[in-house]
Amino acid sequence: MTCKLADQIEKSDLIIIGIGNEWNWVKNGLKNDDRYKELIKYSSLEGNRWFLPVIEYEYAYYNSDERIENAYKGLRKLIGDKKYFLVSDLCLQDALFYGFDPEKSVYPCGNYMFLQDAQGDGELCSAEKCEEFFSLVKKVHEIVESGEVLLSEDMSFSKPVVNGKELYLNQKRQEYSDIKYNESFYLGNWDIYKKYLTRTLNSNLLVLELGVGLEYPTVVRWPFEKVTFINKKARLIRVHERLYQHIPEIEDKTDSVKMNSVNYIIQESNGL
Repeated sequence: MTCKLADQIEKSDLIIIGIGNEWNWVKNGLKNDDRYKELIKYSSLEGNRWFLPVIEYEYAYYNSDERIENAYKGLRKLIGDKKYFLVSDLCLQDALFYGFDPEKSVYPCGNYMFLQDAQGDGELCSAEKCEEFFSLVKKVHEIVESGEVLLSEDMSFSKPVVNGKELYLNQKRQEYSDIKYNESFYLGNWDIYKKYLTRTLNSNLLVLELGVGLEYPTVVRWPFEKVTFINKKARLIRVHERLYQHIPEIEDKTDSVKMNSVNYIIQESNGL
């Protein structure tokens, strides 16, 4: 990079921030936690894929990640009073806990707050307040806390059912390939985001893409490249351990940083 992130932010009028998989501390944490190995193995069996989101919910509910917390706080400090909008392809809305405005953030791929039915056309309900769902989460937590290495052969888990309908977390994900994603929760903020984009066209725009992979490239990665290409005053900073490359058409307007984006923000926010 030719200059520090703080300097790039200072020179900008508007900012778009993209958050991706490198910030998914739940997914990354589960990989390295032996207490969950058997549960994850169970969720990989045919007919049990719906169970992995429940395991992730339990992990997110009972755990935290200080490194991610520091990164979000550092990022918010760097942004300061600049006008921004944050878009993420994660379901974890951690940014909202660390100073980011809910009305200036959008999570098109879902959330951990609500449940939906399989048809995707019913009302959303609170996951935490749904007794049938949360009893399942508590069952997972009891297994984790017990330290059981192996699940008993007669152990089974049933999908939560309310008013005759199976309920699933309100998320767009591979495990829910047979579930129609209910988009109602994020669409209002998506409209706000689209209006924000129209105001960026002739501005000094900083496009900051952090740890975004290829899971859902149409949400952040490809649109960020398009915005950078169209806006003559735009600057894209793309940070990722592996997928840091950019398209040739925006080479002179892009800084590609080969680095874990969480570490990058912690470093930059500390002035290193």
